[in-house]
Amino acid sequence: MTAFRPWHPGTPPSALSKGLFDGAITVFSDIAATARLGDRARELLRGAFATDDPPCAEVELDGDEFRRRALKARRLVAEDDAIAAHWRETLAAIGYSPDSVWRDRMRLRVVPSLASPSHGKHRRLGVLAPHRDTWGSGIGAQINWWLPLYPLAPARTMLIWPALFGQPVANDSDAWQFRRAHADKSYPLLPTACQRPKAPAVPVLIEPDELLAFSAAHLHGGTADESRRTRFSLDSRIVWEADRRHRRGAPNVDSHARAQHWSWFKAPSGHTLADTA
Repeated sequence: MTAFRPWHPGTPPSALSKGLFDGAITVFSDIAATARLGDRARELLRGAFATDDPPCAEVELDGDEFRRRALKARRLVAEDDAIAAHWRETLAAIGYSPDSVWRDRMRLRVVPSLASPSHGKHRRLGVLAPHRDTWGSGIGAQINWWLPLYPLAPARTMLIWPALFGQPVANDSDAWQFRRAHADKSYPLLPTACQRPKAPAVPVLIEPDELLAFSAAHLHGGTADESRRTRFSLDSRIVWEADRRHRRGAPNVDSHARAQHWSWFKAPSGHTLADTA
């Protein structure tokens, strides 16, 4: 059992949070605002790579040019007002009131294939090692969101280890420092598992513009094949204010994060970082 379940329109955020904090992984389909979000992201990608088929750009450009354009695309997505608006509309369609969430910005994930000359040559462009986001953020109430922009394949997608949701996994969260990761490009981007998990991983094979939600405490990571096609996806994170206020969240089985990084999130209207004390 993979714990994937479809979202039913009208499900209140409280029920969604309970399921996610118990380990469920929820798939959202047929949300108009989410389709607009995907369309806008693909429009930005076509412009950044000057092609109607951005996943193939890795074989049409040399490594340096691909990396330059990929990093430009990441900036465009992060700073685009329409992307931000469609993401807020998506959250509203799911049932979150506009001022009820601590919201991270939308990010573009770029994973070139193993055949690409640029693969693995920039820490923000490539496969992420197995990790729990809670190892970095320290926030048990954090919910992760992930949306593929083009068709996936079993070896070209995100992996999740549902069987390890409540099982301790050796990791380096006790030593990882966010400030150093932000300032030192040679320092690990995030805390990760100390070794490859032996439990089977489940590849996420949802359709483009379907949206995945899962607890930040789920162990997950990336994978890449030799298809010569880049995987592009969007991801973001939120904390629902009601979960924060009532101290709800996923169980902490192995995180030794040094702090809760609320500064990563835009606070709901009327709240400040001091409110998290």
